[in-house]
Amino acid sequence: MDENEKKVGIEEKECYKGQYRDGDRIYVDQPLSKIIDAEDMAVNSLVLGSLGILFSTLIFGFILEIIAIAKSKQPKEVLNSRHHKYHIATAGMICGWVSIGLSIFFLIYYIAIFAMVIASMGAY
Repeated sequence: MDENEKKVGIEEKECYKGQYRDGDRIYVDQPLSKIIDAEDMAVNSLVLGSLGILFSTLIFGFILEIIAIAKSKQPKEVLNSRHHKYHIATAGMICGWVSIGLSIFFLIYYIAIFAMVIASMGAY
């Protein structure tokens, strides 16, 4: 077992070295305000990523997607992978990338439709 994986304390039997437990939350050695900010940013990234998917047909959705990906980076740095909000940040990042893919698809689709309309106008 690696030194980082050595378990510490009787009360913290499910936590690894450098972590502490508060109910169902597992924290790393970070200031509590930084952890709370990271948790909030994780939820924000999921909400913005979901809205980005919803509005991926509009340019507004592309802006939300970029913000969602940017906001999901700090929680992934502050929180560890055993923290429940870490996975919410991961889901926000995935939603952001999926919605970017959808935005690119719809942009190509709209350009193709516009080109077909212009081509059909020239045929008459």
